[in-house]
Amino acid sequence: MNIYLYGCGGHAKVILDILLKQQRSVTAFVDDNPPAGIEQIHGVPIYLASQLLPTVSLHSQWIVCIGNNRIRQKIAQKLNDRGFSFTTAVHPSAKIALGVDIAPGTVVMANAVINTDTKIGHHVIINTGATIDHDCIIGDYCHIAPGCSLCGQVQLDKGVFLGVGSSVCPSVEIEEHTTCGAGSVVVKSLPSNCLAYGCPAKIIQNNYSQ
Repeated sequence: MNIYLYGCGGHAKVILDILLKQQRSVTAFVDDNPPAGIEQIHGVPIYLASQLLPTVSLHSQWIVCIGNNRIRQKIAQKLNDRGFSFTTAVHPSAKIALGVDIAPGTVVMANAVINTDTKIGHHVIINTGATIDHDCIIGDYCHIAPGCSLCGQVQLDKGVFLGVGSSVCPSVEIEEHTTCGAGSVVVKSLPSNCLAYGCPAKIIQNNYSQ
C-alpha cells in the first residue's frame, strides 16, 4: 500500500520517522508549495500537489502533515472529495490502552499515553509526550501539543488546539475551534471560537480564528 504525506515541513518529518519505525514505507511527500531546491527529505521525494494528485491511485493512503487545524481540515476534505483514504501513524513508544478508538488520519507521537475507552477523531495530532486519560472524547482535527495532560472524561470538540504543556481538568468540555495558549490550566468548560490562556485559563478573545 502506497503512503503519501501531504506537507513537507518539520511535522511531516516526524510522521515519516514514525512510519519508518513501524516498518512502513512512504512513497512521497506532496505539497502545494514545495521548498525551492529541495527534491527529497531523508530519501523520500517531494512532488508538487497539482502535478502528482491526478496520477495517484485511489488505493493509496494519506496522512495530512499540517499542524494548523483549519488548513489540515481543508486539505483532508480535498483528498476525501477525490476518493482517497487515510491511515494512522502511532509511534512504537506510545501507550494505547484497552478500548481506545483512533480514527484514520490521526497521528500519535513518541511517548504519548491514551488511556482506556478514549475516542480519538479523524486527523487529530496527539503530540510528543501528551497524556490523555480514560473516557475522553477528542473531536476531528484537534491538535494536542507536546506535554499536554488531559484528565478523565474530557471532551475536545472539533478543531480545538491545546498549546504546549496545557492541562485540562476532569469532565471539562472545550467547544470547537477554541485555542488554549501554552501552559494553560483549564478548570472549567470553554465556549467555541475563543482564545484562552493562563492558570486558571481565562478567555482573552472571543470570535478568535486559529
